[in-house]
Amino acid sequence: MTALVDAMACYAIDRHQIDILSLGCVESEFAFTKGQIAKGGIWHWREIISAAMRLQSQNALGQAGLQVGQDRLLRVDGAPMKSNPIDLDDYTRSAAELPVIAASLVKQHEERLAALFAAPRPPYKAVYGPRSQDP
Repeated sequence: MTALVDAMACYAIDRHQIDILSLGCVESEFAFTKGQIAKGGIWHWREIISAAMRLQSQNALGQAGLQVGQDRLLRVDGAPMKSNPIDLDDYTRSAAELPVIAASLVKQHEERLAALFAAPRPPYKAVYGPRSQDP
């Protein structure tokens, strides 16, 4: 959603000219526990930040889809890991498991990905640091 807003604000571009590719990161499955449902309280909700981040991500995708149309939005995300998720700092396991998941996702979305990357795009002229001042 942030990239969509930036593109629409910074360039003379219509929202129906924008295609969005959103890459996920194989999230952990989230489900409410019996304690959260029945008892509430801070102890039972200590891991609420995971749910809040996931819901915020889904909300941003929904908003972007409403702006450009769901047919112009592709979310590529692996199936939730039901048990034993990969730790962020576990390079060995990431290097062993994630390329296999990525190859499967590319094959699953092959047609839409090919359409997204079929047309050449103009180069982006990035600016790093202050712009030079012409005399």
